[in-house]
Amino acid sequence: MFLFVIVMSCCLSCNYFSNDGNDLKSKLDTVVDFTTVDISPSFKECEQLLDDEKTECFRTTIRQHFTNGLRQNQLTSDEDISETIVIVLRISDKGKMKLKKIKSSDEIQDKFPELKLLLNQIVSEIPNLYPATKRGIPVTTEYQLPIEIQTQE
Repeated sequence: MFLFVIVMSCCLSCNYFSNDGNDLKSKLDTVVDFTTVDISPSFKECEQLLDDEKTECFRTTIRQHFTNGLRQNQLTSDEDISETIVIVLRISDKGKMKLKKIKSSDEIQDKFPELKLLLNQIVSEIPNLYPATKRGIPVTTEYQLPIEIQTQE
């Protein structure tokens, strides 16, 4: 009997029998590729659409926000520039968007030092999103948005 009590107490004190549900969440608590989520992030106005339409609505809406923001704050240069930059946006599992990185040439960075500040301002004006989900759990995703920079003398 004494041996039985010792064996049972050892087994019950192990982590083997403890499952608080955090295992699945911790596995999904990393940045997930935007293309591999079950439900992509969306804006309030896109929420009632079907999956493919919702994704396209998200892409169109995000492009509009950046296009409008960049047009209001026109970038000027003393020479012609035609280049595409890529901005990497991180959308948290809470629906908050953040500018993670700007992929551009050194020329763009030198000519437009205010570009990062301007893009951060545009991101801050974007309303909260519904986050992407994977297996029913909200996840952090990254979205890459190409932006064409064209100036004329």
